[in-house]
Amino acid sequence: TEFWDKMQAEWEEMARRNWISENQEAPGQVTISTIEKGYYFHTENPFKDWPGAFEEGLKKMKEGDLPVTILYLEAAILQEPNDAEAWQFLGTAQAENENEQAAIVALQR
Repeated sequence: TEFWDKMQAEWEEMARRNWISENQEAPGQVTISTIEKGYYFHTENPFKDWPGAFEEGLKKMKEGDLPVTILYLEAAILQEPNDAEAWQFLGTAQAENENEQAAIVALQR
């Protein structure tokens, strides 16, 4: 049953991000521009205006808290969209969090 539970969770994540349907914006998320090639940011990010979001994201990554790491790194990128290092760490965090599609998009950016 563990396998099927994991498959169900992955299917729900894909549906939430609209990866199974037409390339429409998923509810609760927003893309910052077409340059980002479809990376969907969480719109309900409590760290969106957090000063030092990148550094906090790195701390949380070292602690192994991937969901919070991702939120901090997304906030850092929203504050500075051309920060290649933040994109790289976000891609790595998404990959470690088993969100391969988001990892690929972030790392391509």
